[in-house]
Amino acid sequence: MIERWFPLPDLYRLYDDPETLKRFAAAYMRRCYPGWIPLKINQYRVLAQRQGDENGHVS
Repeated sequence: MIERWFPLPDLYRLYDDPETLKRFAAAYMRRCYPGWIPLKINQYRVLAQRQGDENGHVS
């Protein structure tokens, strides 16, 4: 598995509600980074994982 941090758009800094931020971040990841599964949100970044190796080969 590959794990990587992705930055969220600056617009997401306006959301003070953690639940809203989680929903919007999950939708953003599905739209912009298909195949990546969000694991954790930390200071307007999303830690996501994907099946495969560093070269993108799925095992």
